[in-house]
Amino acid sequence: MKLEKNMTNMFKKSLVALAIASASTGAMAADLATGTVTRNVSTEYLEVAPAGVLTSNNVVLELGAEYAVNDVITLTFTGGDALDIDSLPPFVTVAAAAPLKGITVGLISTSVGNGTTKANYRVTDITGGATDTTTDVVLDFGTLDFDSTKASGGINVAFSAVTNTGLNLDTGGGAARNEDLFAIDDQFQVEVSTDLDGVIDVEDERQTFVGAVTADQLVFEASETAVFDLAADVDGIDYSIAGNFSWVQDTDANTAGIQATAGTFTVTPTGAAVCTAPVVTATALSFSCDVLDEITVDIDTGPQGSDAVLPAGTFGVDANVQYSFVGGTDSDKDLDRVAAGAWTLNGSETFIPYMPYSRDNMSHISQIIYVTNSGSQSGEISVDVTAADGTVTNLSNADLGGIVAAPGVTKLTGEIQSAMIAKGLLTGGSSTKQFALNIVVNDANDVISVYSAYNVNGSDRGWVQNDSVVINRSKN
Repeated sequence: MKLEKNMTNMFKKSLVALAIASASTGAMAADLATGTVTRNVSTEYLEVAPAGVLTSNNVVLELGAEYAVNDVITLTFTGGDALDIDSLPPFVTVAAAAPLKGITVGLISTSVGNGTTKANYRVTDITGGATDTTTDVVLDFGTLDFDSTKASGGINVAFSAVTNTGLNLDTGGGAARNEDLFAIDDQFQVEVSTDLDGVIDVEDERQTFVGAVTADQLVFEASETAVFDLAADVDGIDYSIAGNFSWVQDTDANTAGIQATAGTFTVTPTGAAVCTAPVVTATALSFSCDVLDEITVDIDTGPQGSDAVLPAGTFGVDANVQYSFVGGTDSDKDLDRVAAGAWTLNGSETFIPYMPYSRDNMSHISQIIYVTNSGSQSGEISVDVTAADGTVTNLSNADLGGIVAAPGVTKLTGEIQSAMIAKGLLTGGSSTKQFALNIVVNDANDVISVYSAYNVNGSDRGWVQNDSVVINRSKN
């Protein structure tokens, strides 16, 4: 009998241990993330909306353990001491509904400091049957209010709990134990889907792209970075395509600015945007639209005729968005420039940033400009001359007397100076004139290098560093 009694006690203890183990390894997964939905708020909204209250979605906590009276649940809010403590509910009660117990929690204390607010809720009542459980009970703390002027970094809520004896409780759940109440992000972005990518044909005097093509296309979209619950209203957006547009010919000298030939630039929105006609300068193509949209910019060099000499260079999209909010203020923001492709040459290009010249009736300054061709073929040479005021003059191969860069070393000094005199670039004005030269050779980048220097009064030689070694040797 004694042995039987001992066996019975051991069996009962085993059942108790199994029950405890089951309670410890069952659900045990507190979940704050599933029921609490983040509100997305833009930084631009916070900037222009009336200062005041940001109201969260409901803060919803699903319990993952068995709770008892006097256990304590803590909600920790981080993000700038922004919580309005008065918006916390004093009590949250859930009625019993088998197999779930009923539970009431009451707010007993709060603390604020160092960007953090803690709200402590004590379990004041548990109801329900003996076999019911608090695991999976859902506590809804409702919506909470936050000071919008302190919420620019976002607001997060996290959950923790301790038993009435001070032990950690309901420790499962991992990342689901916290959730962002407000996620703050920049509202606007520009993305390029089709780059400008023309390859300028040196053999065609840089008047077309390879294959006698005259058209290139850029496609980009201004949009919101996310679906925002609270966002600023768009009032308009200004675009500027940065690049070298010095090739565009002015068709009307009596009108301010550059009046491009019709058909050179076409701006087409995909959606409902209404856009202004593009305005071109030597360094940018600009236009404005009333709303965000996908934009196609078609560039056709053909209408410019044979006078247009296309330069190599990169492009980028700049944008300035204007926005506001009813009852608030208005503002604007420059978005980061987005790369929009490049026009390249099927030849060599070397930039000499500085080269002085004497006036055409003087001779105190002379130039030393040589092209070295380490290849086996000859390539025609042309030169772009940029004056101190930014005016660009193209010296075609014909202007340079048909000179070519033959294998070996070719001197360009006299041909360039004669062509500049013929174009009137050295006539009148000061005795010394400054220019930048862009030497273009119809040959592979990696076989061409340029030496550039000048003499003053026949003795003072000034070497001028150009980019032929840096650029030409590394392009291919």
